[in-house]
Amino acid sequence: MERFKNKVVIITGGAGGIGSCTAKLFAKEGALVAVVDISESAAKAVADEIVSEGGVAKEFVCDVTDGDAVDACVKSVAERFKRIDILVCLAGGSARSRRAFFYEQSTEVFENVMKINLYGDFFFARSCAKYMIEQRYGRIINTGSVVGINGHTKHVEYAAAKGGTIAMTKAMAKEVGKFGITVNCVSPGMIPTKNATGGDLSHTNFLETTPSPDDIADAIAFLASDEAKFITGFNLVVDGGRSLGTKGTD
Repeated sequence: MERFKNKVVIITGGAGGIGSCTAKLFAKEGALVAVVDISESAAKAVADEIVSEGGVAKEFVCDVTDGDAVDACVKSVAERFKRIDILVCLAGGSARSRRAFFYEQSTEVFENVMKINLYGDFFFARSCAKYMIEQRYGRIINTGSVVGINGHTKHVEYAAAKGGTIAMTKAMAKEVGKFGITVNCVSPGMIPTKNATGGDLSHTNFLETTPSPDDIADAIAFLASDEAKFITGFNLVVDGGRSLGTKGTD
């Protein structure tokens, strides 16, 4: 079954681990995929792989922190595919090697993390909503984080950005529901990949409650599908229950 046959989907951060998995899943299910990333070569590699497997995809380059660049990118996608049905905002990231306690953190780092996470989602949602409102249909999926719910040491700027994204999702959902548009959010837990300091997370004590990029892609696809047509303003946490805290007993 092709849940997204001929639907046009924009995926920001489309060359990343979660982004590429999501792009391939949507393409496999019939979508026409716009792979958006700040790296042209990386975005093209994902799009080319989709095309080689019989799907439809095209790479687009965009700095999500630049509102004018986002408008131009969305316009290019609409001109290429004639409509925009689904927006998946996956571009983002923490301060990584520049993490610090909030009382030692620089304004520059705080602003940069806010822009790439919160502003980027806002810019793309604002631009795509105009097309979705006109066609009276749309699906917007933002990306939060369990850090945006529970906080994390040396991640104040990331927690603020992701917490803002979760709240923004709810506000957006209230504004565009009357146009047949749903707005939801997926909040991943720790993903088994290289962490901010380069350490391998694939063999931590949290392995049994650690999602994979494919798990996140599946959650995103569900919220974009007709099966979730009556779900909006919802933050779906995908972390295997890790954020629940202390384990129970068998």
